[in-house]
Amino acid sequence: MQTNVLQEFLNLRLLNIGGEDSRLEKLGDACHELAQQYAAEPKVAMASLLAAWDPAAGQHPTLVAIGELLQKHWPTFRGAFQDEPLTLYRAIILEAVMRAMEQQGTLAVAVSLVGANVLPHLNVGQEERILSKILERAQSVTSERITQLWPTKSEPARVATLKLPTLPTLKNTEPNAWFAQVAAAAGPSTNKSDVSITNPNPHWTNQPASWSYEFADRMAPILTDVHDKAANAALKVSTQALKTLGDSVVTKLDDFLRAEQTRSNHLSTSNRLLWWRQALYSETANAPYRTLEAPLLALHMAFDMADLLPEVYPPAVESLLFEAVRAAANTRCEEHVAMKELLDTQRQSTRIAASKWLQEQHIPSGCRSLFIQALANSCAAGKAELSQIGFDPETKMTLGDWAIWLLREVKALDALSSPDEVTPPEEKA
Repeated sequence: MQTNVLQEFLNLRLLNIGGEDSRLEKLGDACHELAQQYAAEPKVAMASLLAAWDPAAGQHPTLVAIGELLQKHWPTFRGAFQDEPLTLYRAIILEAVMRAMEQQGTLAVAVSLVGANVLPHLNVGQEERILSKILERAQSVTSERITQLWPTKSEPARVATLKLPTLPTLKNTEPNAWFAQVAAAAGPSTNKSDVSITNPNPHWTNQPASWSYEFADRMAPILTDVHDKAANAALKVSTQALKTLGDSVVTKLDDFLRAEQTRSNHLSTSNRLLWWRQALYSETANAPYRTLEAPLLALHMAFDMADLLPEVYPPAVESLLFEAVRAAANTRCEEHVAMKELLDTQRQSTRIAASKWLQEQHIPSGCRSLFIQALANSCAAGKAELSQIGFDPETKMTLGDWAIWLLREVKALDALSSPDEVTPPEEKA
């Protein structure tokens, strides 16, 4: 059952909208409209979420903008609050994201990845219970997608035995079905008083010359009619059976090919990851990892691994990345690097600044941003623009942890750039 985020805020007494149930219904309508927008444009959802899950976000533009949407559904809402109801705005965004994830799987993937990075560093107080449920649902949707792309077994999938369709039996024809027609062909009348014959043969069999000619002319069409009806009935039955059989064969082949393609993709990805791990060579830096500065090593490893992965990946991949960083960094692997230092070193790299993909992650200044987006802005501006995600930019982590952080962001941004097709809801009459 889908968690009602708004109700959770009310239950924890983090939000007070009065005792009128109609107000909650109006908020629900606003959440529904916003959820449809987020499902269609998951990038917009992530920009809003970065502010919404931080209680200390203040009057951020993405929060304040919710007031205009809410006013469409609750025109007098401002009279119910003395100040700008920022907690209400945040609750609406969180509820809308929760609903949108049910329609837009790539949003769930992004929330799962970014949430794993950011939420442990935020001071969310009582809201931890709410945010944890959102993150758990996002991870659940992501796990379903991982299961489809990363089969747990490498051997070919066992194909169920093809069941042949049962041929329907033809109905037995009533023995006297053609009696009247045959009797009419045989002679002027019949010994069955309950049978009425039309246009009978005027000759009896004791008039052989005339009777035989007449009988043949009359009997031939009857036999033809019997044949045609029997053939058509058999054709109808066989056509239906062959179609059922053909559909079954096509379905089995499609299932087999889909399973084999998934298995082949999985094996190919695994082989490429193992080669990358052993080679410890960066395609994006065009150099061995051991020759790179520590902050650059973390970013290039994240970029390179992201290129080898499909949309989603199992947790073991991050362990592989962490161990690869340790192998390449040697004694530097235990160094703790601050976000500010990481950003400043990376933005000064001409190769990183020239990355077309990174340039596409540029966002307007002043917006809440992921680290990758802040790096894109810094490269474009020629000076450091720290990531605005709600915690201390002096936060330090090991290179392995930073590499995982960056990988998650890269895959989250990739997912948001390739959303699933969403069917627009039917308009209410």
